[in-house]
Amino acid sequence: MNAVPVVCAVAAVPASWFAGVLADRVPDRIPLRPLPGVRLHGRYLAMHLAILGLFVAVGFRFEEAVWLRTAGYLLLAAVLVTVSAIDIDCFRLPDRIVLPSIAASAVVVAAGSLREGRPSEIANAAAGAAIYFAILLAFHLVSPGGMGFGDVKLAALMGLYLGWLALGVGTAFVLVLWALGAGAIVATIVGAVLLGVQGRSRRTPIPFGPYLAFGTLLVVLLTPHLVTFSLSA
Repeated sequence: MNAVPVVCAVAAVPASWFAGVLADRVPDRIPLRPLPGVRLHGRYLAMHLAILGLFVAVGFRFEEAVWLRTAGYLLLAAVLVTVSAIDIDCFRLPDRIVLPSIAASAVVVAAGSLREGRPSEIANAAAGAAIYFAILLAFHLVSPGGMGFGDVKLAALMGLYLGWLALGVGTAFVLVLWALGAGAIVATIVGAVLLGVQGRSRRTPIPFGPYLAFGTLLVVLLTPHLVTFSLSA
């Protein structure tokens, strides 16, 4: 077996621990130090398992890629799990995590594309970020209460990585639509279940960030199949 998934699984241990620290302290602007030990209960365990599973999946998905590309998608997975946990807890997607992640990811994407000898992928990634940002910005302007601006900023991060997998601007647009559609479908299903089981009001807000994250990660892992399907359709 290729060693990449194994290395990714090992990397998931410190990544999930630090994700728990960020989820605890960033929303309330609590200093990160002193750092806690490893916690394996409640949402911490859920975050450990989610990041472990995603890291291993990313390892298999990008086992033939240069390490910068694999590292970039590991960063994406860790960030999306972290901000999803925060969004579920307090309906916020903190700039203190999202904005530095966008900046770091832009560097990784540029360096990885140049390392692979495919500089055109930088433009594809930028197009993906712009497309996803623009789509959710439009939703936000139409319904600020339904789509927060935190979701819009997160879309730039997710679109960057979706575009990095694209064959061109057109494919970037298609991948963004796949991700948004998958997230919206799951959000609708979960919302309907909560409405029926828990009797929630239709006006009860739901955190949309986790569903956007789910759609993006699903598309990242299934991109070869989706691109083939889209091109043959």
